[in-house]
Amino acid sequence: MNKRLLSLIVLALMTIVSTFAQDRTVSGVVSEAGEPLPGVTVVIKGTSKGTITDLDGKYQISVSDDATLIFSFVGYSTQEVVVGQQSVIDIALEQDAEQLDEVVVTALGQESDKKSLGYAFQEVQTETLQQTGNPGLAGALQGKVTGVDIKPSSGAPGASAQINIRGARSFTGNNAPLYVIDGMPISSNPDFSTGNSVTGADIANRAVDIDPNDIESINILKGQAAAALYGIRASNGVIIITTKSGKGNKGKPIVKVSNFTSFETVSRKPNYQTKYAQGTTSFNKETGKFDIEYDPSTSLSWGPKISDLPNDPTYGGNSNGHPGMYKVPQREEGGMDPWVTPQVYDNFGDYFQTGHTVNTSANISQATESANYSIGLSNTSQQGVAPSTGMERWNVKGRFDGTINDNFSTGISANFVQSEIDKLSAGNDASLAGVYAAPVSYNLKGNPKNLPSDPYSQIYYRSLTFDNPYWAIENNVFNEKSQRFYGNTYLQYEESLRDNMNVRVKYQLGVDSYTTHYQDIFEKGSKGDAGRIHNRGITNNTINSLLTVNYSWDISEKVKFSAILGNEINDTRRKKYEQKGTGFNFGGWKHIDNSIVQTANENQRNTRTVGFFGSASLSYDDFLFATVTGRNDYVSTMPEGARSFFYPSVSLSWVLSEMDFLKNSDHLSMLKLRGSFAQVGQAGDYYEDYYSKPTYDGGWWSSTYPINYPMSGVNAYTRYERIYDPNLKPQNTMSYEIGADVGFFNDRVSLNYTYSRQNVTDQIFPVPLASSTGYNSLLTNGGRLHTDAHELTLTLVPVQTKDFTWDVMVNYSKITSVVDELAPGVESIFLGGFVTPQVRAGIGYAYPVIYGSTYARDDQGRILVDENPDSPTYGMPMQGADGIIGDVTPDFILGFNSNMRYKSWTLSAVFDWKNGGQMYHGSNNLLNLYGVGKDTEDRESKFIMPGYKEDGTPNDIERGGEGDEDAYFQRYYNVEGNIDEGAIYNNSFLKLRELSLGYRFPKKLIKGTTDVRLSAFARNILLWTELPNFDPESSQGNNNMGGAFERFSMPNTSSFGFGVDLTF
Repeated sequence: MNKRLLSLIVLALMTIVSTFAQDRTVSGVVSEAGEPLPGVTVVIKGTSKGTITDLDGKYQISVSDDATLIFSFVGYSTQEVVVGQQSVIDIALEQDAEQLDEVVVTALGQESDKKSLGYAFQEVQTETLQQTGNPGLAGALQGKVTGVDIKPSSGAPGASAQINIRGARSFTGNNAPLYVIDGMPISSNPDFSTGNSVTGADIANRAVDIDPNDIESINILKGQAAAALYGIRASNGVIIITTKSGKGNKGKPIVKVSNFTSFETVSRKPNYQTKYAQGTTSFNKETGKFDIEYDPSTSLSWGPKISDLPNDPTYGGNSNGHPGMYKVPQREEGGMDPWVTPQVYDNFGDYFQTGHTVNTSANISQATESANYSIGLSNTSQQGVAPSTGMERWNVKGRFDGTINDNFSTGISANFVQSEIDKLSAGNDASLAGVYAAPVSYNLKGNPKNLPSDPYSQIYYRSLTFDNPYWAIENNVFNEKSQRFYGNTYLQYEESLRDNMNVRVKYQLGVDSYTTHYQDIFEKGSKGDAGRIHNRGITNNTINSLLTVNYSWDISEKVKFSAILGNEINDTRRKKYEQKGTGFNFGGWKHIDNSIVQTANENQRNTRTVGFFGSASLSYDDFLFATVTGRNDYVSTMPEGARSFFYPSVSLSWVLSEMDFLKNSDHLSMLKLRGSFAQVGQAGDYYEDYYSKPTYDGGWWSSTYPINYPMSGVNAYTRYERIYDPNLKPQNTMSYEIGADVGFFNDRVSLNYTYSRQNVTDQIFPVPLASSTGYNSLLTNGGRLHTDAHELTLTLVPVQTKDFTWDVMVNYSKITSVVDELAPGVESIFLGGFVTPQVRAGIGYAYPVIYGSTYARDDQGRILVDENPDSPTYGMPMQGADGIIGDVTPDFILGFNSNMRYKSWTLSAVFDWKNGGQMYHGSNNLLNLYGVGKDTEDRESKFIMPGYKEDGTPNDIERGGEGDEDAYFQRYYNVEGNIDEGAIYNNSFLKLRELSLGYRFPKKLIKGTTDVRLSAFARNILLWTELPNFDPESSQGNNNMGGAFERFSMPNTSSFGFGVDLTF
């Protein structure tokens, strides 16, 4: 929808009355930059008589000869014209930067003057969200907001993404912001966290339900002072979303239809060696040398040269009647001719396909004198780049706002979402491992995937630690289905007590209800076992009641006071179920009833938060503003007797540019200093002691299947393994913030800077206990963390003429979180990963860090090499003790946004630069370990590895060459493949995140429609990074491992597409 139509706030609709007989009619067109401007108010000066322009910018009004017409529109300079003898008056309005976007939606739906706010916030223009048809809100925000780190897990449809505002601050709790849509707080957290797991399919966070096409405005409240009125749920900031309404669409109904179609490809393809075949290197005791042998059943590619395969004594065709060929036993198993000619196969390229996304939406809206409505329907259909992946999402929305009489108004907003996401498993369950690491000599796609006589007996180039990826896409299932309804209704009463005093009472009742089901199914024959099934789901019903009383009083011409009092009740009833089945009786029926051993559990959890809040604001002469807030929350999830918590905030804003000595400056248009203090908490989950039925499905096995109760008719129960501290307190965040906003030359140059510090105490996490206690951990408070954040936004309008405008915005963020303290006796805590490497929080280190095995070093920190000539790793780095090997946090994040408009053309680009930070990249490490990575292609040259000897001299031990054939195998398999530090990579990157070219047809060419716009766009098309082979934004997990840990993850994607917007 046109920007002017979206931002329009209708000021008045006047009745045209002819009062005197000598009145006559004046008409005309109001335009801006040559385009008609609808919704402009045209009023006869000194009266209440007037009208507004229609969709074509036309107006008509009855006036007397001595009348003066006033033309006004929000964001534009007001003009006055004396009518005289004119019968046609055409007006061209110009934008007024001082008026434009002065009001912003803040906490609890309050509309506030921007200059009065003493804390940082940032609005995102809807055009920038929607110009490239991104189906997900997180992806649409990347590079466009300062102080916000967005971490997508992959380019798969519906993939999880983390949004952290001013860093992650909770070790085991929630680090996501609160989402508020049309005044209703909704859940955006994943239904099930991937936690510290390195297996299973990705689980989307529920922000995936939000359709960016239906957003009218979005405002991000970054600090605790900005979000204080929301209380304990908003400790990580708030994303306030207002959906499309009918405001501004006065007259006939407006229908808008849009379509964005794009095609996706894998953004980065690994480089593979193309010389060596599947095989191993083994020591021959008789010759005392290492033999390099072709082995068609190994996962490794440390075999002979591909060109030498016909000479193999066992499988080669030169000595078996098939000259120039070699035998592939898997083909013989599948009933195919086993003899093939040696060649190099592109297994990665063969597997991944061109995906596509079709995003279609339709909206009808209208405004009358007393009401407006908006009804929308959209469909997002995606097919992923990996076979059998995709997403189908339907969004239906209705919104109505109306005035009952002079005092009462009401409204309703309702959203229904239905989605289905098909996925692949990742990490240690990933069939993608077979795609990434397949020998280049093996035709993964062309060779058979199962026995002809048994579709559940796989044929694979390796043991079934992982599934054959082509067998997996036909047999395994990873799926989630969701239905969701959220929305609210309100009734508002407003009364002017006196000319300078106003009171407004508003009651809002909202609901967020959804049901989601997840299935992970490994078919019979999967990974060498009889298959398994994992069903789980959740039903969530939240009711949010909000009562606010707003009072405003203009004490004098210069002194103004306002206050808010309110009550909020958030009641959530959540029910989860889980079913596990191990071993299918037979293949083809993927149902829990077909499993041999079944376990099931369900739980129901009801929680309630009751908050009482208030705020008071005082302003002086429109340049000095102060606001104080307080909120007391009563939280049911905390121990009895410790459920009440009070959190205050105070903010100050001093607008120096509104003071007399600067007010009329020719160059300085804005100078504002601001500061705030706030305290807010995050509740934990407290449980009394309870018992559960034990199941042993990981290490305790009887014959083939796990031990399960009841056993022989005898049931059993055990205490839950964790005990909860009866004195548990909420995590507490104390935040300080200072900043400045500066504008020059009518805000053609503006600069916003904010420094903030968050001191987080009473972290909630499990502390290990001795087994003699009967428990393995105690959930308690302990530890401190602090975060320093520097945020800088620079906006420029280098060129602004009638036909050409160029807008530039630069967002810079530097955020550092450091762990100051943990529980007594605890130096670090485990957050996710393997035995090593892991993601951890450690005292004195940035949060989070990567922990694992290190290279052995001398006292100067130099890597030490193995000096034992009898060792297979002679001359290569040695393994040292486990320790911190990587810092995940980037040094800074910078987004560059450029938007050019020339007449009817627009050209927009978004660059995103993340500098610094490290990650564990298991896939890169394993490509070399398996012998398929490009780094392993040179296996004949001699080399000296960087390092030092015990005596401090540089390493001069030469390895490789003739007679040392296993040197490269030892280097990549036993040294770099086994020492975690070797898999730590710099995660810096610079991306051309978005590129868009649009054309809006002139009105004279589009009769029958009011607006037609065509666009072509691309996303993630250019990448500069030190990380080899993969996109640095592919990672694992929707929790602490996101952005820090990668192992056989789904790849990211590049998109190319086009869009059509039609308005009738």
